[in-house]
Amino acid sequence: MVRKILIVFITLLISFCFTSSGFTEELTPQLAKEKATAAAKLLEAEGDAAIAKIKDPNGEFRFADGKGYIWIHNLDGIMIMHPIKPSLDGKALLQIRDVNGVYLFAAMNELVEEYGKGWIPYSWPKPGQKDPSPKISYCVLVKHGDKDYVAGAGMYDVTAEDIHKLFPKDHIYED
Repeated sequence: MVRKILIVFITLLISFCFTSSGFTEELTPQLAKEKATAAAKLLEAEGDAAIAKIKDPNGEFRFADGKGYIWIHNLDGIMIMHPIKPSLDGKALLQIRDVNGVYLFAAMNELVEEYGKGWIPYSWPKPGQKDPSPKISYCVLVKHGDKDYVAGAGMYDVTAEDIHKLFPKDHIYED
């Protein structure tokens, strides 16, 4: 009986330590790349059926304490699903420019059509802010049946130079 109580106590203590100590994933370029790649594989396997799983606010594609997420658009430049800005869903994106004049979704499509995957630097407002900040996103082209998707994940305050150091063989969009 004492042994069972001890096991329960240790289990609870370990659980408490991991949930109370701030143990969370850090949003890194590696994590964004891994999640975008995993979302792409799921989309390739399941097509539209994967979108609900990718959008799930409690699922694996909301990561790093919600700072990381996957969005999906298509090569026609239509947002399929954006979990942070659902007002973008169904909207045409190809004419959206950042403050530096980068047509960011057109750039994403251009890069994935040429290389299949890669990084796109641009400026975009952080959640809850109006002013843009430097952002870089990893995007992957996905084909399922007769549909093409672009799955992406990004992070703020990481430069193209940082990405080049981490992933020297990855493609990085340059205008």
